[in-house]
Amino acid sequence: MQAAGWKRILCPVDFSETAGLGLRYAGAFARCSESSLTVLYADRFEPPPYFTKSQIDQLIRQCRDCKAHAERHLQEFVDANLGSSLLEMETRVVDGYPAENINRTSRELNADLIVMGTHGRSGLNRWTLGSVTERVLRETRIPLLTVRPPMTPPPPLLEIRNILCPVNDTLVARRSLAYATALGRCFCALVTVLHVREKGGSHGIESLDTWIPGPDRAGSELRPLYREGEAAREIVGIASEPGCDLIVIGAHQRTFFGGTVLGTTTVRVVRHAPCPVLSVSSQCPGNEMGNSE
Repeated sequence: MQAAGWKRILCPVDFSETAGLGLRYAGAFARCSESSLTVLYADRFEPPPYFTKSQIDQLIRQCRDCKAHAERHLQEFVDANLGSSLLEMETRVVDGYPAENINRTSRELNADLIVMGTHGRSGLNRWTLGSVTERVLRETRIPLLTVRPPMTPPPPLLEIRNILCPVNDTLVARRSLAYATALGRCFCALVTVLHVREKGGSHGIESLDTWIPGPDRAGSELRPLYREGEAAREIVGIASEPGCDLIVIGAHQRTFFGGTVLGTTTVRVVRHAPCPVLSVSSQCPGNEMGNSE
């Protein structure tokens, strides 16, 4: 079956262990949704400005050799992480800055989902994402699955049995719930629909039983859950309990001084969650604008 209507999945890699883990999730999502998978490696070649023409020509020849080597290495990387797979799949090696090429390739493919392993780093906010992931998260208009290095080695066979979907009374939350329930049916997973009642907060939901649309209930195992407190803290806390395999959350994108920013709840959840996070943009094609906070 096709989960959430996905047909084309893009997975950028950089040959790291974290990228390999992201690729394994991309393979699992592609198999579940019967989607095609494109694995992308992007790197930038820029000769120093003081190089002579002959030196540049020599580097260009070397670069061609490096690209051929990268193409072979990329196929080996895919084979090592996905094994003998029956997926409809292609690999691409492109010259250019990673974030730009990820967004450009996703548009060229008309991709429905991007899956990225991301290198978390300590920072002022205790944990940050890699700069490439941060930029793609801000700029993409399609769902993005971010996979961070786990605290313990992942099992050989990835399983998604418990999905957490935080919601409030917004359009983007309803869209994220549609993705969560479609994935729940695809992976035969329990979907916990969480609503955090924040003091003085807006977009409250009185009853999840009446808020959840009928089509999302069909064939889905849903569990409503209420908490009170600060939304991001409660979401991450529940996700840290044993058994949570995936978070699906709406990501409201705003324009600020010509750039794109995300709601703070989404950013904090993506940065701090101990499991993969699927961020569903409020500007996804076919989705009306709505606030996630």
